[in-house]
Amino acid sequence: MAIKKQKQTSPKKQSTKLRLWQYLLLIVIPLAVFGRSVFFDFVMHDDDKMILENTVIKEGFNPAIAFKTDAWFMDARIELYRPWQSITYMIDYALGKESPTVYHVHNLLVFVAGVILLFFLLRFYFKPTLAWAGTLLYSVNLLTPHAAGWIAARGDLYLMLFGVGFIVLVQQYLKTNSNKFLWLSVPVFFLALLSKESAVALLPIALVMLYAERKKLPSGIEWVWMGINGLLFAIYFAMRSSAIADAGNLSILAFFKNTRSLLEESFKMIVPLGYSVMPGYSIFWTLGGLVGIGLLAYMLWKYKPDPKLMLIGGVIWLAPLLPSLAYEPSFAGVAYDYLDHRSWFPFIGLWLIILAVVDKSKLSSHKIAPFVFVGIMVLWSGINFWRIGTYDGWEPYYTNAITTNPGSGLANLNYGSMLRDEGNWEEALPFMKKGSELSPDYTDAKVRLAEAYFKLAKYPEAVEVANQALAKEPGNISALQFRGSALGASGHTKEAAEDFKAILNADPNNQHGMFNLGVAYKEANLLNDAIETFSKLIVANPAFPNAYYERGFCYGKMGMFPQAKADMEESIAKQPQHGASYFFRGRTFEALGDLQAACADWKKAVELGTPDAEPFLARCQAN
Repeated sequence: MAIKKQKQTSPKKQSTKLRLWQYLLLIVIPLAVFGRSVFFDFVMHDDDKMILENTVIKEGFNPAIAFKTDAWFMDARIELYRPWQSITYMIDYALGKESPTVYHVHNLLVFVAGVILLFFLLRFYFKPTLAWAGTLLYSVNLLTPHAAGWIAARGDLYLMLFGVGFIVLVQQYLKTNSNKFLWLSVPVFFLALLSKESAVALLPIALVMLYAERKKLPSGIEWVWMGINGLLFAIYFAMRSSAIADAGNLSILAFFKNTRSLLEESFKMIVPLGYSVMPGYSIFWTLGGLVGIGLLAYMLWKYKPDPKLMLIGGVIWLAPLLPSLAYEPSFAGVAYDYLDHRSWFPFIGLWLIILAVVDKSKLSSHKIAPFVFVGIMVLWSGINFWRIGTYDGWEPYYTNAITTNPGSGLANLNYGSMLRDEGNWEEALPFMKKGSELSPDYTDAKVRLAEAYFKLAKYPEAVEVANQALAKEPGNISALQFRGSALGASGHTKEAAEDFKAILNADPNNQHGMFNLGVAYKEANLLNDAIETFSKLIVANPAFPNAYYERGFCYGKMGMFPQAKADMEESIAKQPQHGASYFFRGRTFEALGDLQAACADWKKAVELGTPDAEPFLARCQAN
């Protein structure tokens, strides 16, 4: 008797398809954690140079200028070249002028777009649920506030957007063998280059992806594609070379000093310690990162995930970062200072490796995995919601910087500069002094310190520090300005005049140098030279009010009262609250025999707080 074979019923497969709410969370969670940044102010660290003090963007929308200037819209002042970033700042200025909200909204939108593209990238390598969970966790990793909150980190945000977009297109080409994805990636690569220099790493990343997928060298069409990208890089490099300042110090020593940043940033990405908007090295974070990377290496050895993912992840992580490690800028001492924001794109390579281990080890299938995921999400989201507040204006930003990294010359110098801008010169001085000591090769640090000494009437100290700046950078106009001013204020008027002459030799149209030269001549009692200098300034800039006042003073001292009166009247017309102009016009009225007009001017001068006029007004009242 035949036994009827019963039909085997296989267990129902669990669906891996994502639901709509899961896709929405890819947008909602980054917005919820970092969205309050749209109400933040500028932090006055690079965003002031690129936006608030930028005269170029205030002249109107002119994209062409972005390709001819450095990242500060200046002629070869700094070493960074970010034309696409510059164009987006122009767009923001056209929309909202100096309102920080427009710039923060722009950053946030690009940030969220980068998160969405990351999901599409991870979806190539992992099942939908793991790709989704990995994207959400990466969007709130503990280094993220630096990219999401800092307006000046826009280059990193666009590098993420275009860099991941480029990799997705290359991967789609490998999946479909459709050449259109190769050609679509070409403009994306160029936009990534225009966003940040480290995008050049996308070419070796693409080569590794092609080889890892096929285990052979690129084909003919792929070489053509690489050649076109190489040509675009050559065009970019030529534009960059003509627009930026010479690169800083490049050395093997700097490379070895800075390599530990890879360990430290890996540690701080996951462990809620060591947060600083301007971080410095710490042996604790280095050892923590070493332990973490060691643990990851053990997991790689134990579970042996897909070598292709290891290779691709490793090159995405290291290729954009390794060249920069050999760079040692004069203002920071090491390239690590305030560079945690740079991790936003390259660290997806490390994240890819971590997710590959999680996938191969089946940790994501464990019954407690959802609870671990939710716990980490809640912890990281809460920490980042608090940390993003350090970008809510200059005060929380620099308070964090100076508290967490007191050994940073740049943090001390910039904190002192902000106190200076608030008028707190006494409080600013020790921070500027410390910043100069910690960054001895940074000329601008000495210039700012010389200014502080001058404002506090510490003239010998101002001259000494300005001399140090000029020893490093002869002809520095700001150093000459403060040394000349300090010399003039301490009675060395002839030496002061030489400094102001040097300024005008270097920059004949420097109006402040011209004005100060006139003042130096006046103080040295070289009145004809002073009058000639002030007259040149008035021709160059008829709206320079103090030029009329100072020239009028010289005319009066020479007994040329009609000319003195005319200049004081011009000064009053241009600055009606300038009490000294009323006082000296009163003196000219007196000399010309019009005592009634003189008394009226002295009364006005006293009302405007000019004490020198008080005895003259008392004499009028006595008569």
